[in-house]
Amino acid sequence: MTLSTRFRNMTRSLLCFLLITVSLSGFAAAEPSDREIKNTIIAYNKALVEAAKDPTFLQNFDDAKKFDPFAEKDVAQKLYIWIKSWHENNLYMDAELLKISFRKQQIEGDKASVATDEIWKYSYFRHIDINKTVEAWQPVKVYYKIEYRLVRKHGTWKIAKIKVLSEKEEKI
Repeated sequence: MTLSTRFRNMTRSLLCFLLITVSLSGFAAAEPSDREIKNTIIAYNKALVEAAKDPTFLQNFDDAKKFDPFAEKDVAQKLYIWIKSWHENNLYMDAELLKISFRKQQIEGDKASVATDEIWKYSYFRHIDINKTVEAWQPVKVYYKIEYRLVRKHGTWKIAKIKVLSEKEEKI
């Protein structure tokens, strides 16, 4: 075999390898990303934490849209109403997601189901005036098992349903 024949064969092999790699990476890119789904859940929880303790939340009409990037309309509306009802009664939640473990994830096309174990720390307070708050309830740590249902629309994952499977609370 001549040097030029070997070079052509190597070039063909390399081209075949590159074509296969590019083809497979195209399939992988089309598949839903575990990371995108996890990031959606984490972003939703972060927005919940920020809104629940913010005394200025709900003063602007656009605040109602805060959860739209990561939650379907029904889920976002329920959360908005929940926070609004607490705030109208001068109750604010200061929460911290201490730990989240993604136990199980099933993806079928544009739908996904994710089971998590979550540990949260909650404290509730009231505003006395602009510079002073008082504790409304003793702080607690809560252990949850949660199931999130997500849908993918226009390339974006959104939470469509949240179901608390179990909840255990302990005083801190």
